[in-house]
Amino acid sequence: MLKNTLKRFLMGGLLLLSLPSALVNALEVSLYVSEPEEINTTSALIKGHSEMMVVSAQPNISAATRLANEIEATGLELKYIFLTHAHLDHFQGASVLLKRFPNARFIATPDVAELQRKRIAVSDDLARSRYGDNAAVPSPIVAPYNEDTIFIDGQPVELSRGFYGDVALGEPDEPHTVAYVPSAHTLIPSDIIYYNGHVMMGGSTKESRRIWLTQINHWLKQDYKMVIPGHMPKGSDLTPMGALTHTRDYIMAYDLALENHDNAEDVIAEMKRQFPTIGHESALLIGTYMNFKVMHKLLFNPTVETIFSILPDALAKWIDEKIYESKKADWQGEHIH
Repeated sequence: MLKNTLKRFLMGGLLLLSLPSALVNALEVSLYVSEPEEINTTSALIKGHSEMMVVSAQPNISAATRLANEIEATGLELKYIFLTHAHLDHFQGASVLLKRFPNARFIATPDVAELQRKRIAVSDDLARSRYGDNAAVPSPIVAPYNEDTIFIDGQPVELSRGFYGDVALGEPDEPHTVAYVPSAHTLIPSDIIYYNGHVMMGGSTKESRRIWLTQINHWLKQDYKMVIPGHMPKGSDLTPMGALTHTRDYIMAYDLALENHDNAEDVIAEMKRQFPTIGHESALLIGTYMNFKVMHKLLFNPTVETIFSILPDALAKWIDEKIYESKKADWQGEHIH
């Protein structure tokens, strides 16, 4: 019996040695999701046997601190903090992570890094007004990373550039980077994909939404093991197809709502009617008010609403457009701070 057991052990060992190294050393990917008041921002933890990286650093001190605790609990060396796009809810928490893990590198593709640097001042101001003492400021400057692959314990994480997604006040073709982990068959598109929540459509155009949908339709053919969206409610039963189809269906519905309605309130009402149970409503409100350039509504202030209601329509529209132009220039880093 001992002889047979030893024989099976040796055969199993030989079989293990014969397996491709990519399979034996496959990376593991896990998901972290912040609280609703932290707009349910996600982070992807990509883990090897001794090293790891994280995609998205979270929006504020509390969310990033809990993420840091999860990273520390793995016992792995954090090599990289990777930024997929230049939005404050994904990069400001890097200030917390870098204090806990000073040997980690905070990196992004060069186009994303350049845009993040331009936006730091306005992003930090916005974070202070939004989060107060919980704001993770000042934001660290992300370093440009020129390669198309990151290696974790010798296993690749592939980076692809030039994707369309959530842009808010940015340009429709604002850069987004997608990470793919071949050994885990996992796609990390961040804010190109949302799940079970309203999608930020601000700044998008009919053409950019068409390209956005083309990207998603391609991914729907790939049979991924995991797709990690940029935002999703905690506790959601995430599936790859669920995340991709949710975003696809939402963009198509938003396109149709814009065709059928000529004002922000009707578009918002239509999207709430079609998606009555999903969260992240702030994305719907903010994005739609941006698209219709009714910027005073972003203050969510009844007094301001009353003042605008008694202004002549032409004057109210002129003020809103001037606010829009100024905010967009700030967001693009065109103003000197």
